[in-house]
Amino acid sequence: MKLNKLVLFIGMAFFSSAATGQEYINSVNLVKQMESRANAASFDATKLENMFKNFHLVQEKKKVKIKVLPPSNKALSAEEVFEQRYPSVFMFVQIYKDKEGKRKINGAGTAFPISEDGYFIINNHMVDELGLGVGDPAKVDKQVKLMMANHAGELFHIDSVVTFAKEADIAILKVDLNGQKIKPFALGNDSKTGAEVHVLSHPRSLHYYFSSGKVARLTEFGDRGIFSRKMEITADFAAGSSGGPIIDNKGNIAGLVSLTKSFYYDQANQKNLQMVIKETIPVSVIKALISE
Repeated sequence: MKLNKLVLFIGMAFFSSAATGQEYINSVNLVKQMESRANAASFDATKLENMFKNFHLVQEKKKVKIKVLPPSNKALSAEEVFEQRYPSVFMFVQIYKDKEGKRKINGAGTAFPISEDGYFIINNHMVDELGLGVGDPAKVDKQVKLMMANHAGELFHIDSVVTFAKEADIAILKVDLNGQKIKPFALGNDSKTGAEVHVLSHPRSLHYYFSSGKVARLTEFGDRGIFSRKMEITADFAAGSSGGPIIDNKGNIAGLVSLTKSFYYDQANQKNLQMVIKETIPVSVIKALISE
């Protein structure tokens, strides 16, 4: 979802199993794990600069060669979608130093991998305000240091932003996995109106919040083509969900969270809220940036 500020909310999520098999989220423990890793002697702070080496380059709508997984055709229950896919949902976090010089973690959004070698999807607006694609390296804001974190509290450095599309609100990152294996999402096909979809993201510090709904509408603007496509859904998300995956009932990516539009009876004074449109980006737009 589109945010006014890049950095939001410190809460994170850590999973622990109860006797019932239900997963419980422990925000405090995960923050401690990430900050412990960030302050370890082995932490390479110099790699925090890697992302900015080519950040200024104009790579608008550049196609990137990425080896993606074939989509699954097996229908899953909502419970199975969550259980199988939550380990593949990451947090896009800021790392900074406090007054004592200790590294601290702050949440900034959601992200998900689409390849085993570390290509991740986020929203363009999550990095646009730092000077992405300005063409001039001097205009890039390098003060904000960003990393990727998984559900176990492990941190990963970001190598670069390899392509982006401002109109579509998509950016693709290359992440240094440091030899670790991950399970990426497969890219599905555009869902039809009425199809069931799920959102797994971190709205307002409610990390790994899972919601379900339907595709309410598919739109395209004028003659602007594929990068203007939007998919409106009824599943909930909010600030902090930026970069979150929209998942179909087979566990494939159906789209990407983008923004919300609030409709009031008195729109000018924002009184008497009637409905909130949840606007997302269909997977066909993501595929338009990929060359296999």
